[in-house]
Amino acid sequence: MKILITAPSLDEQENVSGISSVVRLIMKGSRENFYHFQAGRRDGEAAGIVWILKQINSVPRFLQAIKREKIDIVHINTALNPLSIARDFLFVRAARIRRRPILLHLHGGRFLAEDFQSLPLKKITENTLRAASVIIVLSELEKCLITNRWKNLNIRVLENAVAIDEIREFEPFENEKENEKTIIFLGRLHESKGLREIIEACRALKNENFQFCFRCFGAGELKDFFVSEMTAILGVNFFFGGVISGADKWKELARSDIFLLPSRYGEGLPMAMLEAMAAGCVVLVSEMASIGAVVEDGVNGFLVEPQNASQLIKKLKTLLSCGIDWKILRRNAQETVAERYNLPDYIKKLEEIYAEIC
Repeated sequence: MKILITAPSLDEQENVSGISSVVRLIMKGSRENFYHFQAGRRDGEAAGIVWILKQINSVPRFLQAIKREKIDIVHINTALNPLSIARDFLFVRAARIRRRPILLHLHGGRFLAEDFQSLPLKKITENTLRAASVIIVLSELEKCLITNRWKNLNIRVLENAVAIDEIREFEPFENEKENEKTIIFLGRLHESKGLREIIEACRALKNENFQFCFRCFGAGELKDFFVSEMTAILGVNFFFGGVISGADKWKELARSDIFLLPSRYGEGLPMAMLEAMAAGCVVLVSEMASIGAVVEDGVNGFLVEPQNASQLIKKLKTLLSCGIDWKILRRNAQETVAERYNLPDYIKKLEEIYAEIC
């Protein structure tokens, strides 16, 4: 079976993307034959008129690829953000012209949970969803969010997964300095990720003489701002390492104590969060979309409300005060991923969906 699958660049040095991480795992783990069609911005690429024209011009190439590669299924990965909705509406129309079955894979986005402010955008989204043979969402909650708006859609729940085998050789690092924990941020440096709340929290903790190191990895439009602010607050206790992948990523996660992702909006089921849990980090993340279906507050991680800096500070104080059982939290996080988010089960379910709609 030949499958055209869309995603941003699969080169981690060009693009820090959860969608790209998912697609890399699919292409590596599945027995099907894949043709990757690049769709989405590279890190640092502006979404101006040039980018918009590039997306429009990509539609003829998309049509040609379906014909040239003799594609059986079109697998479109998207997020419910304005530019992604507009672009993937065109790709769905193109796939319909070629009369190919469409698997539409939703990965969060602003309008997954928020109400549409534009009726035309809402209509385009509905048309895109109804054109799909199957729609994949990341949790039962997301399925409810979609079906409450639009009835009679063929929706399947397929939660993201992690390649557990890649992580097993990296055991969680036992910090010899019990009073100095390591916090890690790994992902896109974008305002949606709660970077301003992180800055506010770290400033408050530093002013109260809490001891911790902060290690940041990723790329994005707010990189210079975030690095400058965090360096001013933490000095040598802040480290920025750019984009990392593979063994380097697992080593950094395994040596860290707290994975921080206080997102403001747009999350689906973050791959970086699942990877951090698999590596034994205690995650502190915003409760939104599918995250609450994974993280049980105080059991295998901690949850905060989006854009609630005071709550974030309070939870960080709890974690940095060493008043919790780190071994139990780490073990619970790892067991959650191993039992519910392992790659072999994920690939088996996805291949069954492919076979059904082909």
